[in-house]
Amino acid sequence: MESTPLPPPQAVGRILLWHQGALGDLLLAAPALLAVRRRYPRARLTGLGQPQPWGLLSHTFSLEAVWDSGESGWAPLFADAPLPPELRVRLAGFDLALVFTPGPAPPVLARLRQAGIPAVTWVPSFPESGSEAVAALQARHLAGLGLTVAGSFRLALPPDRESEAVLPEAANWLAVAPGSGNAKKNWPLGHYYEVSRALAWQYRLQVVWLAGPVEASLIAYLKPLAAAQGQVLLADAPLAQVAAALSRCRLFLGNDSGLSHLAAALGGPRVLALFGPTDPAVWAPAGAGVRVLSGPCPQAPCARGREISCPQPQCLEDLSPAAVMEIAGAILSSG
Repeated sequence: MESTPLPPPQAVGRILLWHQGALGDLLLAAPALLAVRRRYPRARLTGLGQPQPWGLLSHTFSLEAVWDSGESGWAPLFADAPLPPELRVRLAGFDLALVFTPGPAPPVLARLRQAGIPAVTWVPSFPESGSEAVAALQARHLAGLGLTVAGSFRLALPPDRESEAVLPEAANWLAVAPGSGNAKKNWPLGHYYEVSRALAWQYRLQVVWLAGPVEASLIAYLKPLAAAQGQVLLADAPLAQVAAALSRCRLFLGNDSGLSHLAAALGGPRVLALFGPTDPAVWAPAGAGVRVLSGPCPQAPCARGREISCPQPQCLEDLSPAAVMEIAGAILSSG
């Protein structure tokens, strides 16, 4: 494990933050990123990874730029050949690079040093085994580099009237996100329908369904469902628009997904996250307004890292709508 302390603030003018994870992974790393910003308050930060998730963090961390790690121009960092001059030029001027990956990536670290970045260090993006929380793992690692991770994280959205107008401000909104990056992490859609309908009636809520590109198979069912109930469906909307909508919600109900982390990071809606095969001790969203409900199965959580071996997680099938309704009702009743 890297143990060389990070350079002092006066020696760092530009920092490259390399994190290619999806929305949930990047938000789990936000406390670590916040610690970097606090140590280097005058440094110019560039986020390298998936543009939409990094774009959401741009305002909070005052990013100078967001670069897309999917561009072909980054491929030479993974090849055994001289670095192209244009890549050296692009990386020139960075004094520090933090590379977030699941395991150490010595070739990439070495190539960034070859490109002229004097201080390059690795940070684990998530545990490859065990049940240590992502934030705790990163805090422990960064402590060995002389960096203290402390305090809570709150995602700040820039003023954007057009995206805020997606949901009327006066309504009492319930956000429901029935998908995730893996269908094996999803509570049955019929259960979501049953609970959302009951909550809307009992607590006078308006319902907004959220579905992204990976939930394409769900959208065909959600469109007529939302239309029949007079509900709103945000399908394949930009993350900035989804975040603005979530900031106006009273309660968010979803799976172990990036949107659960987004709702928690906003600090506005209360969050009820439903977990099955994955371990909430590792992956649960952080925040005082977050409740986690796990499926009733003695083998759960059973995932090994990101690998979910069971063909059809019974833990989520057996998590009853009545149990979810009870917890959601208690959250809403508590104000």
